Amino acid sequence: MNKAVAKKKEVPALTRDQLRAALISNTPEAESIAVTLFGVEIDLRQPSLASIMKAREQGDAATRAVDMIIEYAYVPGTDEHIFEDTDRDRILKWPFGKDLTVLNKAVADLTGVDLDAAEAALQDPLAG
Repeated sequence: MNKAVAKKKEVPALTRDQLRAALISNTPEAESIAVTLFGVEIDLRQPSLASIMKAREQGDAATRAVDMIIEYAYVPGTDEHIFEDTDRDRILKWPFGKDLTVLNKAVADLTGVDLDAAEAALQDPLAG
């Protein structure tokens, strides 16, 4: 037997009911990241599965981007969203640069998206 092969950790078997209770009984807390956006510190919160699925239904990239900002940006240390749907037009007028790039990277980190892999896929969609 190859010593380099890691042994599988022995885990006590849980029943279906125990697994369901552990996973459904309480919602895990979403991670958050503090970012500076145009000189103002905000919290970005990890989106829910429902938010991600809703965003996937949007055909328009601009709408998806604005929805992401409205949905994920919070007043630091609270459960209060910073932006409202009525802020859409103003958000669309923000200059695209370092601040929005940092915001985009933070969202990617929170969602587990590999930006380098996604960019490579865009460059060569038939590869892989």
